[in-house]
Amino acid sequence: MFVAVAKDGNNLNFLIAFGKAVENNLVTCILFLMRLKESLGQGREVAFISNMDGVVSSYVDNVFTDSYQGYTCKSIHKYLRTRVGSGRSLETLYRITLKSYTMSTFVQKFSMLCRDAREVLTNIGHPKWPRAYFPIILWNVIDMEVPQYFSALSLNQLNVPIITLIEGIRSLTTVLTPYAQMVLQRWMQKSVGWQATHIPQQISSTLPTYVYVVSDFKTTCVVDLNGHTCSCGKWCSLNITCGHGIAAAHHSNMHELVDMVQVYYHADVFQLVYQTQTVHPLPSPSEWEIPDPLMVVLLPM
Repeated sequence: MFVAVAKDGNNLNFLIAFGKAVENNLVTCILFLMRLKESLGQGREVAFISNMDGVVSSYVDNVFTDSYQGYTCKSIHKYLRTRVGSGRSLETLYRITLKSYTMSTFVQKFSMLCRDAREVLTNIGHPKWPRAYFPIILWNVIDMEVPQYFSALSLNQLNVPIITLIEGIRSLTTVLTPYAQMVLQRWMQKSVGWQATHIPQQISSTLPTYVYVVSDFKTTCVVDLNGHTCSCGKWCSLNITCGHGIAAAHHSNMHELVDMVQVYYHADVFQLVYQTQTVHPLPSPSEWEIPDPLMVVLLPM
C-alpha cells in the first residue's frame, strides 16, 4: 500500500492519498506518484520524508524531480543502532543533534558524538536528517509516521466517530489551532522576565525598525519583528514566534501575537482543510440499501 501523509495546522498527521498496488513495481509506484503530483497542483514546493529506502527515493526522483528528500529520525536511529550499538547517552546526543535549529549548534552537538556514530551519520549525508540542514519547508518536520486510519487523529479523538471529529473541528471558536495556542502559551510562560533592548536603525529611514536584542538568562538572540525571524532559529522553524519574539513584542507594546503566527495555524484555515460536504452518518443496518446481486449471497441457505 502507498500512503502519503502531511502535517495539518494542528500538527497532526493528515492523510493526503493512499493506494494499493504490486509491491516494488516501477509502473504502479510511478503511477501513484504521478496521481499525487496532479492532486497537489503545479508550482507547489514539495518535500518528502521517508524511511531509508533507496527504491522509494528513486521512484520519487522520477516524478518529483526538484523535490527535497529526507529520512525519518526513527529510521536513522535504527540504522545507527545496527552499526554502532545502543546506549542512552548515544540516543540522547543523537536526538539533541537532530533537533538543532542552527548550523552552529548542530556542529557543536555533532562533535560530541562518538567517532563511529559521526562516521555513520556523515555517510548517510547531513542534508538527509538534521533539522539544521533542512530547507525552510521542512524545518519543523523531523519525523513522519505513516498512520493507520485512526492514528491520524489526536489521542482524545481516537474513540469518536468521524462525523463527531469533523463537527468538532468545524465548531472551533479560537483564532488559532490548539497546537499553535499550546506553543504560544508555553513560550509566554518561559519568556516572563526576559530582557529586550531595541536596536536603533543605522540608516536614516522614514520606516521604523523593530529589531531587538533579547536575553533569556542563558543566551542572547537578535529578533526582527518585521521579518518574523530570531537568531535562535525557532521562529523560522515553527512559523510560530519564539519566546524571544514575545519578549520583543512586549517591549514594543505589540500585543497581537496572532500576527506573529503563520496563517496556516489559524483556526479558519485549519477548518478549510477538513471542510467536506460528502461525509454523512451511517444509518442503522435495517435502513441499508443492498443491491440485488448481493442479496442473493446474503440470503440464508
